Amino acid sequence: MKIAVFYDWLNQFGGAERVLLNILKIYPDADLYTLVYNPLKARWLPDDIKIFPSLINKLPWSIYNPITYTPFYDLALENFNFSQYDIVISTTSTIGHCLLTSPQTLFVTYFHNINRHLYNSPFNFYKKIDYIYSRRPDALLCNSQTVSRRIQDTYHLTPVIINPGIDTNFFKPHSNTKSEYYLVVSRLVEHKQIDIVVNAFKDISDKLVIVGQGRESNNLKNIAKNSTNIKFVDFVTDTQLLNYYQNCRALICPQLEDFGLSALEAQACGKPVIAFGRGGNTETIIDQKTGIFFDDQTSDSLSLAIKHFCEIQFNSRVIQQHALEFSDHRFMLNFKQTIDQLWQKHPTITS
Repeated sequence: MKIAVFYDWLNQFGGAERVLLNILKIYPDADLYTLVYNPLKARWLPDDIKIFPSLINKLPWSIYNPITYTPFYDLALENFNFSQYDIVISTTSTIGHCLLTSPQTLFVTYFHNINRHLYNSPFNFYKKIDYIYSRRPDALLCNSQTVSRRIQDTYHLTPVIINPGIDTNFFKPHSNTKSEYYLVVSRLVEHKQIDIVVNAFKDISDKLVIVGQGRESNNLKNIAKNSTNIKFVDFVTDTQLLNYYQNCRALICPQLEDFGLSALEAQACGKPVIAFGRGGNTETIIDQKTGIFFDDQTSDSLSLAIKHFCEIQFNSRVIQQHALEFSDHRFMLNFKQTIDQLWQKHPTITS
């Protein structure tokens, strides 16, 4: 079979990109399509993969900030020709469900989220168009119960849930682990709410390490500029990231997660998580066993949670065992089985 995989943009690295790599491991001969491709920011991709960026990739500064061209995403993606493929798999959190495919091609969309920017905007006309796009795939998959509910509420369709996984052979505890600091691992963008953590630690003497890059980086560093206990680390290798997980007191996740792989990576290292108690965090963290939740996305609520955290004794082995349920091996097995089942049914659907 000839297979194409679509992913929104190849210009950064995070949890969704790890999922993409897992999909490419399942289908190593697949061609990869995307809105924009920045080779300098996508060195994590396999060397021999064929990459087909959209027309937007040729526009000024698009590989650095494609958001400027948001109104043209769908037009650019509809220009792709997938007629030569048996299966097209889109993994997306924006517009990847708008691809045009022929009836004989199985088109499956795996949602990390629906387009949060669109549904937080007043543009009802584009929401109606997005609803139409949701009918183009032959099947919808998604990463969590949280995203499944959003898809059902928005598109009136019920997706198959396949939880992403982490490399549990790599992310694991160290025998001489320390507990030197609290840790944040995240893209530094506004909706991740990292400013909540920075403001909380301006009034807490404990050390905080923030690992990540993004548009909010300078703003967050400015907020923390007089706080000697807050350290920013822009880029880390996987080995360095593992070391940060293994030696932290806890990972802090202030964001409303769609699913949340960093929380699982920390737990796989035997470390508990202090997280906002809504969304995907509630699907990956067991309250009082592998972490604790705070109720409001405010610095005060987080500060209270940290005080409560210090009163609890966590069992690192119990935490690690919970994370083992979310291995990338399990994800890849479930994903391939689902695609195979859809393909087996597809000739009947199109006949």
